[in-house]
Amino acid sequence: MSSYRALYRKWRPMRFSDVVGQKQVSDTLKTAVATNRIAHAYLFCGTRGTGKTSTAKIFSRAVNCENPIDGEPCNECPTCRGILNGSIPDVYEMDAASNRGVDNIREVCDEVLYIPIGCKKKIYIIDEVHMLTEEAFNALLKTIEEPPPHAIFILATTEPHRIPQTVLSRCQRFDFRRIGVDDIASRLTQITDAEGIDITPDGVELVAELGDGSMRDAISLLDRCSAFGSEKLTAARVADIVGMVNSDRIFEIAENISQNNTAAALTEATELLRAGVDAQNLIESMSDHYRALLLCKATDKPSALLEKTESAAARYAEQAKEYPTERILFSIKTLGEYLAQAKWLANPKIAVETAVVRLCAPVYSTDVDALLARIEKLETAVANLSQGNVPINTERKAAANVPRPEPENRVDSAPSVQNTENVQNTENGGAVLPPWDTDAKTVKADAPEPTNAAQPIQAQAAQPQAKPDTSAANANVTEWNDWVEALNAVKEESKLLYAFLYKADVRLNGSTVEIDVEGEVAYNKIATPKGIEYLSNLFTRVSGTPLTANVSIKGRRDGAEEKSTEPSIHDIAKKKAIFGDKIEIE
Repeated sequence: MSSYRALYRKWRPMRFSDVVGQKQVSDTLKTAVATNRIAHAYLFCGTRGTGKTSTAKIFSRAVNCENPIDGEPCNECPTCRGILNGSIPDVYEMDAASNRGVDNIREVCDEVLYIPIGCKKKIYIIDEVHMLTEEAFNALLKTIEEPPPHAIFILATTEPHRIPQTVLSRCQRFDFRRIGVDDIASRLTQITDAEGIDITPDGVELVAELGDGSMRDAISLLDRCSAFGSEKLTAARVADIVGMVNSDRIFEIAENISQNNTAAALTEATELLRAGVDAQNLIESMSDHYRALLLCKATDKPSALLEKTESAAARYAEQAKEYPTERILFSIKTLGEYLAQAKWLANPKIAVETAVVRLCAPVYSTDVDALLARIEKLETAVANLSQGNVPINTERKAAANVPRPEPENRVDSAPSVQNTENVQNTENGGAVLPPWDTDAKTVKADAPEPTNAAQPIQAQAAQPQAKPDTSAANANVTEWNDWVEALNAVKEESKLLYAFLYKADVRLNGSTVEIDVEGEVAYNKIATPKGIEYLSNLFTRVSGTPLTANVSIKGRRDGAEEKSTEPSIHDIAKKKAIFGDKIEIE
């Protein structure tokens, strides 16, 4: 009974045309053989399993073939058959990983002087040549520089940078590329059809992806899966055999994370851990998943960068639409941190669970990426609100639970934010910042005219129940007719600031523009020294008279102590702790 041959040996390329994914190398060598322009030394470089040794063996037969066909060996003549079965000693293979000493190279240099026995040329194939010692390279140098006319050296390596330049300069170098997933899948389909292996197309695609650019690794993995049993090989079956995380489960976890569904994401991750998936492997799989999403956001054709099939790349691209770029970056950074922690934890599951919780709720994080992701989410919500033409200010909360009269003139619908001039592209990860936090230091003097025909906004202050008599103090308080023009000027500079200001109550008190904003978030964003300075300069430009901005929270200007616009030492310290040196302290 004949012994079983591994598939990668059985399906080793026999001709240059059989070498997958290396057309640039195969065509050059075929032409060299056909035109008899054969060099004395070659260097084959590339990652594992890309066909370096197989090409060297094909070349050794093509050079010595008695009946070559367009530079291809016939594999039928006595010389080709002798080289294939090893009966002709003129083709010498040496593994430099185990024969790396100077004595081994000296033996080669002594033997190379003798003429070939049964071939035209003596071929010396030295695999993993980078493993030779410095002394061995020195011993080889003179021979490889001026070998006998009947000798050809073929050096193969995965690390050409470790080879001395003196040797590199005397060889014709050929770089073998990583084999694409589609090419590997096509070759695997050919093998499975010939061998009668029952496997689904998605199973073939997964095996091709797991090959990681190596045809030999992919064929070896296929051989392993085919020996597991008679059951049909699906993608899920292949993943189970090799002990990897099912990509469908990772997609489900990422989907739950995008929806901030912590419970569902934790459930999925826990089930994988209970099924025997290693915690570090799970985190790595999630990190690779978010890398794929990032590449889909960065390019229109991610399949080449992802090294995945078109169908798989399309699936990643679809899910990438649910994620802002900043959140993807935050997720990759977070997973990297917890991967490092998982290696040292007594219970690595804690790292997985903590990472999932943090990804679902980036609000718990205070690093810059997380904060930018939250800002981008806020901006997206504001944009969606405005694009939906949802009326604003239809229901105003009165101070101290007392109804207040509706203003006579208002913005009927949320303002449009379609104008993206001078605004960073949020799709590419940028966050819209107030003008005083960007390079924009000036305001356009010729602000556009208001787009709606409404009269200038009349903003009114909230009236508490027991409001003291302030008629004398507010004698100069009037409506400000330039507010619409000022608001449009703000819109040109910052959509975020515009979103905060269009909800505000505004009135003119002498030379002071009093602005009552809604909530602490808007107040903290605007009521800074730079913010007040920016608004004051803008109002002065629009009105043509010196004006000063004064910002307060609705309901706190009258009947309550007005909050200072100057940040406290506590606020400065807190923000500096979050943002680092990006916060300027004046």
